[in-house]
Amino acid sequence: MERIAEIEHILQQTLQEYLKDLQQPANQHLDFVLVADKENKHYQIIAMGWEGYHRIFNLLFHVDIIGDKVWLQEDKMEYSIADRLVENGISKKEIVIGYFPESHRRLSDWAVN
Repeated sequence: MERIAEIEHILQQTLQEYLKDLQQPANQHLDFVLVADKENKHYQIIAMGWEGYHRIFNLLFHVDIIGDKVWLQEDKMEYSIADRLVENGISKKEIVIGYFPESHRRLSDWAVN
């Protein structure tokens, strides 16, 4: 249970880093919103705003903590959140790339399930 709390802390810290990185002058027409359901362990960052008459609403990534693993359900970032999580102390064997089929996950260094 102690490791899960540590993983949650690292994940939340990493998401805050992402928010800070996203708030750049080039993105001034967008708001980036962290959606965190800590009780059920679901985390997302959403980009919202307007570019002229074009409405922008994009899910940049969605991460769940399921059991003792971090599940990446979506990751549309240029620099993958998985790599940042590893840099911040979560091992590849604790991260499941959930948007890849299990058959592909078996061929990688990341957790399968």
